[in-house]
Amino acid sequence: MTKTKKIVLFIVEGITDEMSLSLILSKLVADSRVQFHIINQDITADFNSNCQNIIRKIHGEVKKFLLQNNGLRKTDIKEIIHLVDTDGTFIEGNSVIEDINYKKTFYDSNCIKTNKRDLILSRNERKSSILNKLYQTNDVGGIPYRVYFFSCNLEHVLHNSPNTFFDRKSSYSYDFVDKYVGKEKEFVSFLSDNSFTVKGDYKNTWQFIKEDTNSLNRHCNFHLFFKK
Repeated sequence: MTKTKKIVLFIVEGITDEMSLSLILSKLVADSRVQFHIINQDITADFNSNCQNIIRKIHGEVKKFLLQNNGLRKTDIKEIIHLVDTDGTFIEGNSVIEDINYKKTFYDSNCIKTNKRDLILSRNERKSSILNKLYQTNDVGGIPYRVYFFSCNLEHVLHNSPNTFFDRKSSYSYDFVDKYVGKEKEFVSFLSDNSFTVKGDYKNTWQFIKEDTNSLNRHCNFHLFFKK
């Protein structure tokens, strides 16, 4: 009798994350089943999230995934991979600039421009402390856990477009899949040997993204997933 493959569960913010990566990752992770769970929010920046409850909230999302997939148990999950945007969260407060001309928060290479400075400062304080907690977390509910970053967001890394309009994200995703499906090893090379690739081990890459304005600029440590 063939043994059922365990699941590598990718937790992501939105549908375009899944659209961009799921098929490619399914081809690359041959020894497991790749499945995505879309939260439809940035759980690390949510007003109701904090360092005390973030692990419980992520565990809750895992439980939702299991409920949505009848018959699955926690033991069916091999590991949890959480993909997050950094959104410039680790920059100094004086790099968040109030500008009423910006209706949408704008991410520059050395600052954030926004008409809601206090909200961004509050978000950054909350999100940075949560990310500090998460990258030092090894399991959620007894399941191995790792969190990898795309800075300042997925479109920034994959398409060099940090301020992508929502209606453009889907077409970017389709273009990316067209480019790398059937050429999955090229995708790994794209992540591993690029100007945005953060060198070093898991801990070193997280230390790097916290420095200066690195969390605003184009950096990623997801290549480490393929080195395990």
